[in-house]
Amino acid sequence: VASITQNYGTSLVMPSNPEKTGYTFKGWHTDEECTEAYSFPSTMPAGNITLYAKWEVNQYTITINTVGGSDISPITQNYNTAITQPTDPTKLGHSFGGWYSDSSYTTTYSFPSTMPATNVTVYAKWNVNSYTISFEEKGGSTVNNITQNYGTAISVPANPTLTGYTFKGWHTDVECTEAYEFPSTMPAGNITLYAKWEINIYPVSCTSNGGDAVEAMTLNYNTAITQPTDPTKLGH
Repeated sequence: VASITQNYGTSLVMPSNPEKTGYTFKGWHTDEECTEAYSFPSTMPAGNITLYAKWEVNQYTITINTVGGSDISPITQNYNTAITQPTDPTKLGHSFGGWYSDSSYTTTYSFPSTMPATNVTVYAKWNVNSYTISFEEKGGSTVNNITQNYGTAISVPANPTLTGYTFKGWHTDVECTEAYEFPSTMPAGNITLYAKWEINIYPVSCTSNGGDAVEAMTLNYNTAITQPTDPTKLGH
């Protein structure tokens, strides 16, 4: 602000307020500590005066939009004070892809070391993760693994087959004690599923065609068979 030099008693024009980055002007004072406020007279006073500007530091806010991720509180601090960058947010099924200064993700944002002289909103970018559902058929026909992005629609695979056994569903443990229900969309994690099989029971009926009756047998698939005693028939 330029000094004002005029004759005593001439009209004064009050100067425009000065500006300072990160601060608000709080008026002119007659002492350097800025305890005595000064009001400009309408005419030049009879004496030289030195005036001191009083400044009040501004507070600014960095608003953090995690776009569906874990919440992060906004950062509100005085201008030029040290900033601690927040911990990266998390979001189910996604990987954090950095901070951006626009919601269109065209300009990356790096947190400054000190608070800037402006309010800022930053946006988290997310990259969707891909996961795999793997199948352990335990001797049954092959079921292809499912690898898809999180949240995409899943088509439940056809049941496997195994000669002599009935398929009893998929399970999350190798002992097949925890049944698994397929979700409609891809979950946020890799999964291995195990087929549960129940052995089939088959009847063996013996028709002796007029000979002695032979008792029928009911046996599990692939178990050893004891051949029955041959039947007899009169005259044969």
